[in-house]
Amino acid sequence: MIRLAIKDILNAVVGHLITGNENVFINGVSTDSRTIKSGELFFALEGPRFDGHRFVQDVLRKGAAGAVVNSKFKAQSSKFSIVQVEDTLKALGDLAAYWRKKHRIPLVAVSGSCGKTTTKEMIASILKTSRCVLKTEGNLNNLIGLPLTLFSLNNIHKAVVVELGISEKGEMKRLAEICKPDVAVLTNIGEAHTDAMGNIEGVASAKGELFQHIGNNGAAVINIDDPWLLKMGDSIAARKITFSLKTKADVMLKDCGADFKSVRSTDEISATFLSMGEEIPVKMKYTGIHNLSNAAAAIAATLPLGATSEEIISGLEHTEPVPGRMEVITSEKGFTIIDDTYNANPVSMEAALKTLASMKGRKIAVLGDMLELGDIAQEAHKRIGRLVQEMGIDMLFVMGDFRKDFIKGAMDAGMASDTIYEAMDKNSLIKTLARIVKKGDAVLVKGSRAMTMEEVVQKLMSNIKAQSSND
Repeated sequence: MIRLAIKDILNAVVGHLITGNENVFINGVSTDSRTIKSGELFFALEGPRFDGHRFVQDVLRKGAAGAVVNSKFKAQSSKFSIVQVEDTLKALGDLAAYWRKKHRIPLVAVSGSCGKTTTKEMIASILKTSRCVLKTEGNLNNLIGLPLTLFSLNNIHKAVVVELGISEKGEMKRLAEICKPDVAVLTNIGEAHTDAMGNIEGVASAKGELFQHIGNNGAAVINIDDPWLLKMGDSIAARKITFSLKTKADVMLKDCGADFKSVRSTDEISATFLSMGEEIPVKMKYTGIHNLSNAAAAIAATLPLGATSEEIISGLEHTEPVPGRMEVITSEKGFTIIDDTYNANPVSMEAALKTLASMKGRKIAVLGDMLELGDIAQEAHKRIGRLVQEMGIDMLFVMGDFRKDFIKGAMDAGMASDTIYEAMDKNSLIKTLARIVKKGDAVLVKGSRAMTMEEVVQKLMSNIKAQSSND
């Protein structure tokens, strides 16, 4: 838990005190006036639909130790310590960077177009076998979430694992400046946030900024199966640790014992990796061959921190799947749901469809829009539709503004119209799906965060329970 005097904060954020006492100590940081606790420092952030400056007096009444405000804020006479800066979001990051520098422990930063959350969880689980680890929780992976994670650093921690997510150019540079990674991991490069990045070249350039901010004696973890990252590796000055499922690398897949045709929620994926020539047999509570790539990345990332083969084996075995990210659920009716509803882009959508295609039984894809793709959106949805047919998926349910593009791609590839269901809303989709699914089916549910496709999973499960109780 962070504990600093206001005078230290003034130096860290290059601010000036307009009311209050610089010798007051804070015992935490908050950006939410609704949940702020006594003694915490409130950062008044601004956004398109909110302005934290409206709640400064509220946090004072709740016992906050102080507030950080912008240059437009007009302070009333008060003993409350108010620090004024040009930009409160920048100040939040500056203070987090200052706190991070006070804790000279290794930090692993993970990003990529998909797989970063699972890879982060795997890395943290490996490291936790031998030390106390702070990791990103939930979706705290942006310019607000990263600082809030780092403010939890204290003397018991011996390593940090953070996830970095970006949606705009320049964000990765700033995130890396704040956390100063010792080990940097990019899982892959794909068409995500191309509305802001322009194209996949823009995505690669924006993500690649992570490798440019590795600390002294740090390491870059390179996925050499990804052509963009393979090319990027040539310009990285830091130590490079490579991983691959296809070719020779520092960490490479030797063999895979998983029978993906029989994967269900209680099964394990087993595989053997070669790590710097040493065989490492692992078992994991995951489905999907792409998670072997995430495991290889996790192994590579923990090598610079001295992880042993025993720690890697134990850590991967005990990593729990994150809800909404390729979570396999077996219903009371005997069908399987692959809940991958947290988010979606073309890379993660293809990986999820490959997993669905590998499963036994009738295969049903329930897909919502992939958002923030800009000019490539229509073609990207058509391409996914084609993949549905090419991978042998039996039925396709679609909803959202791009549903017709999904359908066109699938039908152009030869999918029969009577195996495609176009839903105008979630309720009609769920009712039809609940009526159709049967024992032995495998159902993938996936879409971008704003599509809230988790509601499909929840309501489908509740509808099935209701049907079962009435039978």
